[in-house]
Amino acid sequence: MSESEPETAPLRLDLAHRTLLQMTGEDRVKFLHNLSTGDIKKLPPGQGCEAFIPTLQGKILGHFFILPTAAAIYLTGVRDQAAALLPHFQKYAVIEDVEVVDRSETANEFLVAGVHAEGWINSNLGVAPPQGNLQIVEQENMLVYRSPLVAGPAWGVIFLGDSPHREAFAAAEPSVINDAVFELLRIEAGFPFYGRDLTVDNLCQEADRDATAISFTKGCYLGQETIARIDALGHVNRRLLGVRFPNKPAEDASYEIDGKPALRVTSISWSPAAEHWIGLAMVRRGYDKPGETLETSSGLVEIVALPFSA
Repeated sequence: MSESEPETAPLRLDLAHRTLLQMTGEDRVKFLHNLSTGDIKKLPPGQGCEAFIPTLQGKILGHFFILPTAAAIYLTGVRDQAAALLPHFQKYAVIEDVEVVDRSETANEFLVAGVHAEGWINSNLGVAPPQGNLQIVEQENMLVYRSPLVAGPAWGVIFLGDSPHREAFAAAEPSVINDAVFELLRIEAGFPFYGRDLTVDNLCQEADRDATAISFTKGCYLGQETIARIDALGHVNRRLLGVRFPNKPAEDASYEIDGKPALRVTSISWSPAAEHWIGLAMVRRGYDKPGETLETSSGLVEIVALPFSA
């Protein structure tokens, strides 16, 4: 933090690279409910959810925060998801009153995080930040939502167009989060990035986010048959977990035990607090017990329950 910045400034990150889809039309709630793992129909006003957009085979085609408002539903997620999702939605929107538009280039999203974030948002944007996970406040072309993207207090701020709050936001001077700090915070939170930690080759339950991103009580939806069958079986053959290393690992490296694949590292970061390299890895069943240290072909790896900050 520079000398000119107040001690009460939060951390801020420009999330201009994120995918933002806007869904409108009378059938938008039913439509998204039938194409996602979230129980969209039961969301109360001002409440969002995390959800996967599954394929018919129960694999992950997209991963989003679902943010319903009075006039639309917004889906915000990591970059480059629109190309696969727009044709997918169009395919199933033949008889539905729904329109899906890519707003990634016309809207602006920021992350405001840290112990001073709540007071800063209240003072500079004139809204009381919502406290519950993925709760939303909408005001004059601006959405503010409580975000689980990183460890600790954090809010997403989305400007959908001209807003009187945009100038105030730009004029304030919080400390800017660099990419390395952001990477550490989201790994500590155990939050996966689609396209890196998860891909369309992964089944939804391999993300190990059943409690936060999958409803097992909602009605029928695309991919439910596979997801329900896996739930009844009780396990998948691999899942995303935290890992800790005594030495710097190679990202996207595969680790073997007795010549058999044990895990593949997908994200890594140096943690000053833990004084270790930590990361996310897709760990095969049989090696996925948190607290165990594995002796692999590439060195020792400790399996850690997520989030790291718990």
